[in-house]
Amino acid sequence: MVRVKSVEEAKKHLEQAVSLIPDRYESGVKAANWKEPALAGEDLFADMMSVVVSERRRAKGIEKTSDEDWRNRAVTKGKPIIGTRIRDALGRYASGWAPYRAAIEGVTLEPKTVDPMANIDRRVKPIVEALINKKKELLGS
Repeated sequence: MVRVKSVEEAKKHLEQAVSLIPDRYESGVKAANWKEPALAGEDLFADMMSVVVSERRRAKGIEKTSDEDWRNRAVTKGKPIIGTRIRDALGRYASGWAPYRAAIEGVTLEPKTVDPMANIDRRVKPIVEALINKKKELLGS
């Protein structure tokens, strides 16, 4: 028979290691080469996602959690860090948004009419088209 630590013992050992984990994590991240292996695994990722979808794994996982449990975890985990994370990402947000803003700004809108459907065709769709084209351009597709 294989000896496996009890859940309590494994939990105790993890708890004792918690203070070591952040530095080890940082060290591992700094030494990692993630981009090349991640790109090399694209076909495997697509294959695995097909399996996940066909086996309804996402849905099965969702079904295990109630709305109340999800809300409680989201508030407990998210509330303390969301503001800091957003603040830390503001520069990336601004540089990511800038090309889309420029694309919108470059659209010449037709004058408004009394027909709301015509306004959608003449004023909304050109903006959507500009955003789609910009995204394709940025993604190289």
